[in-house]
Amino acid sequence: MVEVRRKQNESIGGLMRRFNRLVQSSGVLLKAKKSRFHQKKKNERKEKNAAIMGMHLSALRKHLEKLGKYDDETFEEEKRKMKQELGL
Repeated sequence: MVEVRRKQNESIGGLMRRFNRLVQSSGVLLKAKKSRFHQKKKNERKEKNAAIMGMHLSALRKHLEKLGKYDDETFEEEKRKMKQELGL
C-alpha cells in the first residue's frame, strides 16, 4: 500500500504528482488491473513448450546479433522456421 504525507508548504498538485509516481513505481496499479479478470492457468505442456521456445528464441537472437543480421524481418522468418522444426 502506498502512503504519502503532505510536506510543509507543499501544494496539492505536487502531492498528487508524487503520489501518482509512487503508485506507478510500486506496481499496485498493474496488479489491480491484472487481477480484474480471472485467467485460466496454462496446462503443464503449454508452459514447458513456451519455456523451450523462449530459450531457443533468446539463443537465436544472440546468434543473429553476433552475425550482424538481426532485424525484425529476419528474426520473424527464423522464428517461423524454428517453430516448424520444433513442432511447437
